[in-house]
Amino acid sequence: MAREVDDKSTRKALARIRRAKAAVERAIAKAEEDDPDAAEAARIELTDWEDEFMSSIEERLNTFGSAYADPSLGAEGEALSTLQLAKLKEIEKKARGKAPKGFSRGGGSSFKTKGSGFKRKGPERRARERDINEDVIAPIEDTAPDPVSELRKSGLVRKGFTPEVIETPVEPEDAPSPDEAPSEPPVPPRRGFRVIEGGKD
Repeated sequence: MAREVDDKSTRKALARIRRAKAAVERAIAKAEEDDPDAAEAARIELTDWEDEFMSSIEERLNTFGSAYADPSLGAEGEALSTLQLAKLKEIEKKARGKAPKGFSRGGGSSFKTKGSGFKRKGPERRARERDINEDVIAPIEDTAPDPVSELRKSGLVRKGFTPEVIETPVEPEDAPSPDEAPSEPPVPPRRGFRVIEGGKD
């Protein structure tokens, strides 16, 4: 961590960390006076990680004068990196009772989503979810009941015994009876090979 950091910047960062710790302690003490459950909630809001974060930054500032080594993470001559400063501000807001906004649209971020430049030209797409009512099959009332199940229901057939069902083919009414069948089968039309004049010899 051999970076040139202004002593004024280091003192400013240390003072900010001490103020954040004091604000957290005041919030917990105030919550203890009002309601012990609220004090417990205030302690939970300040996570162990955040407490450790502030302690480690304070230790690095006292030892090295800077809390980070990579110069690309913050401004030149500053003791805290950009993200460390943002997290410290978030802890201070949490101690004052304000919820952290994060990187939402109204949270102060300069990055705003503008959406796609392409417009939809077709009709709205249908939802890809299945409709459970589409799977319902209407009951068919025209079908004949299963004779085996009918016999089992009536008690005429014991369980475990499956009777053999012989189905007789139903003859259509329009079909002629064997007595009335014509003696000669109908002759299909002749489809033979036809020669076209004028082709190659």
